Amino acid sequence: MYKNGCKPNTVSYTALLNGLCRSGKSSEAREMMDLSEEEWWAPNAITYSVVMHGLRREGKLSESCDLVMEMVRKGFYPTPVEINLILQSFCREGRVNEAKKFMEDCLNKGCGVNVVNFTTVIHGFCQKDGLDDALSLLDDMYLTNTKPDAVTFTTIINALGKNGRIEKAIELTKKMIHRGLIPSPITYRSVIHTFCQRGRVEELLKLLEKMLSKQECRTAYNHIIEKLCGFGNLDRAYKLLGKVLRTASRIDGETCHVLIESYLNKGNPLLSYKVAC
Repeated sequence: MYKNGCKPNTVSYTALLNGLCRSGKSSEAREMMDLSEEEWWAPNAITYSVVMHGLRREGKLSESCDLVMEMVRKGFYPTPVEINLILQSFCREGRVNEAKKFMEDCLNKGCGVNVVNFTTVIHGFCQKDGLDDALSLLDDMYLTNTKPDAVTFTTIINALGKNGRIEKAIELTKKMIHRGLIPSPITYRSVIHTFCQRGRVEELLKLLEKMLSKQECRTAYNHIIEKLCGFGNLDRAYKLLGKVLRTASRIDGETCHVLIESYLNKGNPLLSYKVAC
């Protein structure tokens, strides 16, 4: 370009840096960007983004975070999607506390941190048995005027159930409903699995009534019966059968088939026949 009298501009350099990053040479791209003033060109938001994600893909997360802070000082702000990619990378490596610190730094610098970013870090803590840290971060969301959504609550409820903290799971589920959030199919499956595994069916049914008042889930009782069968609680499953035999749907038929097979596997053909009739 120089030979032909053309001086490369920001677009030209950004394309070059992108090529270096795609070739696994993000550190070289970073060094070239540091020399931008000497070369009389100025990186823009896209330039920073290209190098930032190049460093991230190569696992150089600390350098990537440093570049984000430099980017902000220059007046360019990463998007919540870009922030989340770095958070996910930290969490995948088990470096959840570093992910939290990076998110807090972004918040303090005025970056647009959203509910997805918080949920990513909360999920990271849940994966590392850091439930108390996850619950603390849930409280912090309200302090930053970021409202948790159904995915945020479901993530923690699922982790609480797996760790046997049923009372706290019930409390959070009720809190979610009270705040007007609609339980997702994943929320239903998580709650049903937890309570059926622990044999706390009566509590589950009471909680389910509250959940169904917010959002109808046609297959909720089907899931309960099938889970109870899976955990060997066939008598309780049989008592709930009336909840699903109101229509002659394929789903209801499959649920009955699961219960029939479970009785047969237990060596009880009489009750199996009773279900079939």
